[in-house]
Amino acid sequence: MVGLIIRGSRESRFTLDRESGSELLDRLTAANVAQGMEPLRLLVVVAHPDDEAIGAGSLLRGYPTAKIAHVTDGGGADQASATARGFATRSEYSLARQREVLAALSLVGIAESQVRCLGIPDGEAGRRLLDVSRLVMDLLDEVRPDVVLTHPYEGGHSDHDAAAFAVHMAAGLLRRDGVAPLVLELTSYHDRDGVRVRGDFLPAPAVPECRILLGDEERELKRRMLSAFTSQQDVVRPFPLDVERFRIAPRYVFTEPPHSGTLGYERRCVRISGAEWRQMAEHALASLRARRRRGD
Repeated sequence: MVGLIIRGSRESRFTLDRESGSELLDRLTAANVAQGMEPLRLLVVVAHPDDEAIGAGSLLRGYPTAKIAHVTDGGGADQASATARGFATRSEYSLARQREVLAALSLVGIAESQVRCLGIPDGEAGRRLLDVSRLVMDLLDEVRPDVVLTHPYEGGHSDHDAAAFAVHMAAGLLRRDGVAPLVLELTSYHDRDGVRVRGDFLPAPAVPECRILLGDEERELKRRMLSAFTSQQDVVRPFPLDVERFRIAPRYVFTEPPHSGTLGYERRCVRISGAEWRQMAEHALASLRARRRRGD
């Protein structure tokens, strides 16, 4: 059973009018696919192997032809991270996570051939924004999706923010050619007043959003998907099973903080500060603008 709530907007990033954007947001739901509408060409670009199941596991059941791309290899930020999870090397940890995500996605009919890793080391995407953006540009040019589903820019994880940055940059370049996909967002986590919030968005007033309420069957499917991530149970277990939320991507200024106060990744995993991340974003934006001026 799916319940859908849509709120209108004047502030989506791309130039679709309110009705067109909301229509695509509505069509994304598995319920509408089941009613006989032609499925959208869906590309999911997320930071780590498990982010798609956390944010859209139930929805993906209606999209067995979806393409899934993970920005990072999921192998942990360093050797100590892999060791703490019981793996001898980062490579072993990464391979285990790849097996886990393939097992999870097989439950909704998504084959291994539809899943790819862009190969950025886990935890390093924020320091390689230009590389990530170029990889996502190539991916969008290849897949030509109707919809790209990705992370919001919320400061929860620097890799999540890097995926959002890259998708927005790539879609923005395609927009100049009149073929930009609609960028939609799934939920992950962020800090609000120092408390970790899971499965909900950092508020963005007047941005179109839908909420899909999962029935018993959908909740059990999502539970099984999350159970496939045996190395990540402490991470995935706290996420809600009763609802999935999606929205049209708002306008972001990536050189400004996503919210006031300490960011989630500054509070819990300080490999890069928010100020450093934003400096990297500024450098990447300058390079992309130079490329645009040259017509590359």
